[in-house]
Amino acid sequence: MKKFWAVMSGIFLMASSVAAEQPRAQEYREILSSGSFYVEYDDQHIKRIIAEENGRRMERTDLSGNYQALVSVLNPFGSIFGGGLKYPDVIYDGGRYFKFLEEDTVLMAEESQLDDVNLNPSEGWSTIDRQLSLPDELAVFNWHDRYHKVSPAIAEPVFAESLTKNVDGKNYSCDRYKSAVTNASGGTEATIVFDLCYNEKGALAVIQSAILANGREYGVNKLVVKKIQREIPKGAIKFDKGAKVYAAGIGDMNDLLENPVLIGKMKDVLGL
Repeated sequence: MKKFWAVMSGIFLMASSVAAEQPRAQEYREILSSGSFYVEYDDQHIKRIIAEENGRRMERTDLSGNYQALVSVLNPFGSIFGGGLKYPDVIYDGGRYFKFLEEDTVLMAEESQLDDVNLNPSEGWSTIDRQLSLPDELAVFNWHDRYHKVSPAIAEPVFAESLTKNVDGKNYSCDRYKSAVTNASGGTEATIVFDLCYNEKGALAVIQSAILANGREYGVNKLVVKKIQREIPKGAIKFDKGAKVYAAGIGDMNDLLENPVLIGKMKDVLGL
């Protein structure tokens, strides 16, 4: 009888381990909701960095190779963050948003201005929270991050199962999370799945997202995770404290004359 229960206990433990999240999942969850983190990942050959410390959220997108052709779409001001440049695309700090046009030229809008219909649309303020947000694939660990905005029809992902998955010829231990997409009647229209895959060292390495609908799985995106840590590496993000900060355009005479209002230098505006 003892042998029987020993065998049954072993089977139970094996089943539990299959059903449980990977060991570092909770660590990542804590890091990304702590208010102090650094994330670096590749999204279809576009390198992105999102970091936060002392209530200041920062983001930088590095375009490389053929993706530099997208600069006119992603950044109409033509700022390409490559060649060792470390200043961010955007910053949120103390109720204010900052957009870097160049290393020494910055636009600023108050948070309360984002709903202002007069705010210059060419400056891209309507998408600034999206820039500062974790991508959906990483937001699995912090779905209610203040910058992460998705349709109410998309439910918060929940852990579904663990599985082994081959990605680009390499096997990974993956956790699958599922998010229901509801229709106007409240029924499930489709399911979004996020496969968070860990390497042999137990670190998150690749994330794939897909939609399950009509009995098929349709791939959506793949991220290659480079770093997730609590501290911003030294020199990873920096900016010119003497950069000039100008007020966001509000469709007034200053905009017409292309003479933005100077607010001050970055070090004074941010209190550095």
